[in-house]
Amino acid sequence: MTNNRYFDLIEETFDLVEMRLEELPEDPDLATAEGVINARFPNGVVFVFSRQPPTEQLWLATPGGGFHYVWDEAAEDWRDTKTGELFREFLPVQLREHAGVEFSWD
Repeated sequence: MTNNRYFDLIEETFDLVEMRLEELPEDPDLATAEGVINARFPNGVVFVFSRQPPTEQLWLATPGGGFHYVWDEAAEDWRDTKTGELFREFLPVQLREHAGVEFSWD
């Protein structure tokens, strides 16, 4: 992947994540700075989304662990480097499990 392609994809993903989190009725506290989104939920749980340009990855830290994703062109989604799970399928499950929120990409 070209560096420009990575930045376009990660920017699009982060914009969508931030927009969908802001729409949640639970109103998580969002802090964004230098390629990182920190989302603190009312139950105290924190999710951290970070860009990793040197490796062209998206990293996600949750109470369930740390996850590293690379772009999968065929799936048009970020794929976990260890489990192969897709980011768009994984994130709603983690948010429900740890933050008690119903997250949707729609």
